[in-house]
Amino acid sequence: MENVHQSEKFVRAQRQVAQIKKFYKHVRIFIVVNIILLLIKFKVQDYFDSQGFNDENFVDWFEWNIIGTPILWGIILLVHGIYVFKFKAIPWTEMKPGFVKNWEKKQIEKFLKEEDDKSKP
Repeated sequence: MENVHQSEKFVRAQRQVAQIKKFYKHVRIFIVVNIILLLIKFKVQDYFDSQGFNDENFVDWFEWNIIGTPILWGIILLVHGIYVFKFKAIPWTEMKPGFVKNWEKKQIEKFLKEEDDKSKP
């Protein structure tokens, strides 16, 4: 019994380490992509300024997209971090509320019953 308990702990620890590695990879990608976005913003803005392009709507749209991407992605990164560090990367199936698990169980039973009814002559 002790070996089973130890192996479950080991598997949970492995899952946690794997999730932490994925989170840090996510952070690295976030930083690199946002640095690239900032460089693009400055290069594109300089290019349009040098060409005399003054369409305010396009400039506003472009700036909101360059600013909006890191904000939305940052929120997703925050949620990812909370999942990994606060909830210890518990599998999503274990985090489901009881009513969802009950509903799923009832739906599975319903579909199995329908399949059984179809197979009967």
